[in-house]
Amino acid sequence: MRFESILFYTYEAAFKHQIKTPKVTLETRKVLVIGLKNEHGQTYFGECNAFETDWYDKETIESVYVTLKQWFNTVLKDKEIETFDEAKVLLNHLNHAPAARSTVAMALYQVFHHLPSFEVQYGATISGLSTENYQQLLETKPKRIKLKWSPKVIADIEQLQNLPFNPWIALDANESLTNQDIATLKKVQNLEDILYIEEPFKDLEMLKTLSPKVIPPVAIDEKARDVSRILTLIEQYLIDTVILKPFRLGGIDKILDAIDSLHRQNIKVVIGGMYEYGLSRYFTAYLSQYADYPGDVTPYGYYFEQEFTQENGILKRGHLHFAPPEIDVDQLKIYS
Repeated sequence: MRFESILFYTYEAAFKHQIKTPKVTLETRKVLVIGLKNEHGQTYFGECNAFETDWYDKETIESVYVTLKQWFNTVLKDKEIETFDEAKVLLNHLNHAPAARSTVAMALYQVFHHLPSFEVQYGATISGLSTENYQQLLETKPKRIKLKWSPKVIADIEQLQNLPFNPWIALDANESLTNQDIATLKKVQNLEDILYIEEPFKDLEMLKTLSPKVIPPVAIDEKARDVSRILTLIEQYLIDTVILKPFRLGGIDKILDAIDSLHRQNIKVVIGGMYEYGLSRYFTAYLSQYADYPGDVTPYGYYFEQEFTQENGILKRGHLHFAPPEIDVDQLKIYS
């Protein structure tokens, strides 16, 4: 198979509810979408998880566009490739730009693999436990609930543990904890059903000052940037779980390799996403089948009223049901 052209599109929709982070407030989510067109006129699509600015990571929509345009013209265009292994050799020219690599790996994976229908367990993420959030949890009954750390974390956990079902609970501290939070960590450690705490400290050296009896199992996310780095960290520190994000490691094949490597080390894995639309969300869910706990996969309609794929990831009785994504090109805008 040969690819004759690469097409670039954007899509943008408003969040149902404003997204506030320590660095930025998001009203809409703009993404880059690519299409690889082969000699038979068939097009395979990939969704990029980069943002318009570098608030989250160094790669942006514009940098991915420039990188992939150059890569396609110099590496992929009119090359004859028959297997995904051959495609990976060409993809590895993009190892320096993991978000770009992940985007085009998503498209090329579809060329050489059958995309199945499947279901995965639902894992919800909440920032605080408002009345609205609590009611949503009662209705959706997620298997895992990830709770953002806050001054009310103990009360929030106890309220979650009083739900009429028994979810696993994970915590996410976003590298924000200090010595002043150790007493609260000790209280958390004494509570039941806590899977892990994600990125408790900016400096992992803090872990060496604490007994495992003081802190729940630790997960890394932002620090999980490549397999060799991850393996070095788990040798140096007491790490239980790793959050793997395809756009951070370089795509679906890199994630599958990382899962194998980490499982051989008895490290648990969770697959993470980043405010995805239906195409990227399908692949995050697809990878979550091989993980140990439910991933950061949201049901259709969770963030956006409308997407550029069909309704996918429908929530039924605590499970998300996925079918191969169908792209509505009419909803995409040409990017140049």
